[in-house]
Amino acid sequence: MGRTFLAARWVGEALDRYHHRPPRATIMGKRIIFSNYHYLAALLHIYTGTFKLAQIAELAGLPLEELKFHRAQLDFMTLVDYLKTRFSEWFRETLLMRDFTLEEYVDIAWEYTKLDEMVQSQIKIPLLERVKHLTYACRDCQEAGKSLDTYDLNVFRRLMSFFILAETIRPTLSSRLIKEKALPVAEKSIAIEDYKRWERKNYPEEEELLSSLVEDLREKTTPFL
Repeated sequence: MGRTFLAARWVGEALDRYHHRPPRATIMGKRIIFSNYHYLAALLHIYTGTFKLAQIAELAGLPLEELKFHRAQLDFMTLVDYLKTRFSEWFRETLLMRDFTLEEYVDIAWEYTKLDEMVQSQIKIPLLERVKHLTYACRDCQEAGKSLDTYDLNVFRRLMSFFILAETIRPTLSSRLIKEKALPVAEKSIAIEDYKRWERKNYPEEEELLSSLVEDLREKTTPFL
């Protein structure tokens, strides 16, 4: 059974859309001038920090020197920043609106920790604000003997499921908000015990996971190269 790598799925779907774009398509109001290879290289910058430039070039089917040249060009790096922002928006929306199993959330959380730091921030900051708001709202409802409305309760459950696992895999300063402030409130209203008990030692080693991620990216992008 394959792993649930959301970012890799987005990369594949974005390259598919680009490959099948209509004539005279534009990005940010500009005519498109990049090949599929260069567009994929731009997409893969969401993993900067995990993948070195040589790995991005190899996955995109480009010579390293050519990628370095394009990284010095304003148009290419503007595209990179645009795609990072679009991906972050999609990732946040997916976490807010979709349900996943524990095993799927673990894969999603692990892959999230491998994303570019700026991308992680674009995802994390708005969602943590949502967690904070929902924590206060849920606590107020509990004190009043009421239940949070179903929509908000589902969003709270999805976000807590994701962040508990992400902070277990790679703890950050956000652990205090998630595990010390939000979790005591959340566990009174949502089923979160399995996520709370999950341990990193039960998950494959980094090398195996990175190999699976690369394989998944190749499978999803090779048809368009």
